[in-house]
Amino acid sequence: MSEDNKRIRITNDDLQSLTVKQNVEGMKEAQKIALVRPVGNPDELRKSSSGLMSILILSGAGLLGGFLAFLGTKLALDVILVDSESATVSNLSFTFILAFMIGLTVSMIDAATSRIGSKIAIAAGLAVPTAIVLGLALGAIANAYYSSASQRIYEEAFQRLDRGESAETVQAFIQASNHFPRGLAWLFVGLAAGLTVGIASKNLKRTALTAAGGAVGGFLGGFIFDFMPQDLEWVAQLVGICLTGLLIGSSMALLEQAARTQWIDIVAGGMAGKQFILYKSEIIIGSSPQADITLIKDSAIAPSHARIFTQGGRTILESLNPGMPCAVDGQSDMRFYLQDTNTITIGSTSIRFREKKSQKQIQSGVGRLS
Repeated sequence: MSEDNKRIRITNDDLQSLTVKQNVEGMKEAQKIALVRPVGNPDELRKSSSGLMSILILSGAGLLGGFLAFLGTKLALDVILVDSESATVSNLSFTFILAFMIGLTVSMIDAATSRIGSKIAIAAGLAVPTAIVLGLALGAIANAYYSSASQRIYEEAFQRLDRGESAETVQAFIQASNHFPRGLAWLFVGLAAGLTVGIASKNLKRTALTAAGGAVGGFLGGFIFDFMPQDLEWVAQLVGICLTGLLIGSSMALLEQAARTQWIDIVAGGMAGKQFILYKSEIIIGSSPQADITLIKDSAIAPSHARIFTQGGRTILESLNPGMPCAVDGQSDMRFYLQDTNTITIGSTSIRFREKKSQKQIQSGVGRLS
């Protein structure tokens, strides 16, 4: 074969093809992004309010869920079941409504922060049946335990009266003895709410964290419930149930923030102020609702634009679109090693990568793989 036959020939028509033009334009646009996006002071990059915002959102959702639960219990117990003489039915109704309302409200508000209708609908489809099943099942366990514990407390109270103790002393004994049993019973209510939130998010690791947080919040709410002044019963119930919802929501959020090892903060763009905790070893970022992290209001982002994944103990950012490199700290390329406080630019959206300082750092500066 002659040397001429071995040569690769590129004609003028090849250079003017639509595919070549699109790739060239894409590369030009990607290079512009790094030039117009200042990275900022690295010390300032460490400061972020997105974690606080996540805590406030879940805490507020829990508070709202508690208020809705209060309204639901008043309707059920004071109107629908007003003539019921069964303490079991009343207690089961109370624990079910508490778990259902708080779990569903937190799940829906948590999903709504994505601002993606399809993701909210999927979360609702999972949260509603989960809240019903867990509210009934764990509510029944809570009721069984609390009924048994209360019976033992009142048996001891009657024995104290028989021994000549005053009614005031016995009443104080009942109230003091009731804190832990009620806290433990409401732990199951918080557990049901936390499991609902986690299952609706479709992430096993997050489910474990929200379940634990919900259980802690439920226990604290139940434990302090009997400290509420009983002069106005409905006011005590309102404050106690709302406080329980607040504690369940805030405990979930605080535990998530404490347990996170890697996360990203959206610092500029349509989702600015939003935080995403990276629970999976591979995360797809794009504009599609099917992406793990969906970035909206940015036409320069492809449906599946990039991925963040772990390989050999290192975290890597990789563009999924030829001709559309990502930018990290002002440098454009197709793949990067990531480390704490790196600023990623995708389209017109700026993302700050964060990881716990205890994790092993690769090197200083931007780590390219190409």
